[in-house]
Amino acid sequence: VKTLTGDVNSDIVTMVTMLFNKPPDAGSLTSRHPLHQDLHYMPFRPADGYCCAWTALVPVNRQNGCLVVLPGTHKGELQRHGYPKWEGGVNFAYFGVHDFDENAARTYVEMDAGDTVFFHPLLIHGSGANRTNGFRHAISNHYANDDVCRNHLGKTAANDETASEMRRMIKAKLERYDGDLLPGSGDF
Repeated sequence: VKTLTGDVNSDIVTMVTMLFNKPPDAGSLTSRHPLHQDLHYMPFRPADGYCCAWTALVPVNRQNGCLVVLPGTHKGELQRHGYPKWEGGVNFAYFGVHDFDENAARTYVEMDAGDTVFFHPLLIHGSGANRTNGFRHAISNHYANDDVCRNHLGKTAANDETASEMRRMIKAKLERYDGDLLPGSGDF
C-alpha cells in the first residue's frame, strides 16, 4: 500500500472500509454497480495518494457479479458521473461514468476467496448483477498516505453532488418516520 500511495516513508491511514453483501438479483438488476471511479466519492487529493484494496470473501465470478475494470483508465482524469440511464433498477447513490468508450476493452476480475486486487481511484470499474442464489461477499479498504489525509482533504464538486443525494435520501427516510428519528432532522 505504501508503494501504491506514493510515499514509502509516510504513515498509512485507513479512510473507508466497506463490506459488500451483494444479494441474488430478483430480476430488477439492482444488484449491479455501474462503471465508476472511486475518486468521485472520495474527497482525497491527489489521486496518487490513495488506493483501494478489494478482497473477495467468497469465490467471485461473472455469475455472482465480479468486478469489471477498464484497463489503463487509471492514467486518465476524473470523469463526469451521474445516474446511469438504465431501464429497470438503479440504486440510490450508485453513480456511474457518463462518457466512456462503450467499446473499450474490459477485464473481468474473477477471484478465489481471500484474493485481493489493489487499484487506483481513477480506474473505471463496476460489477454486474448477481445471477446466483447466494450472496457475493467482499470487503474493500481505501488507504491514503498521511500527507494526503492531513494536507489535501477537501470538498469537490463530485463530493457535493454525492452529499446532496445522501441528504435527500436521509430526508426521505426521516419523513417516513415523521422526523422523530433524529433531533434537528428538519435541517436536511
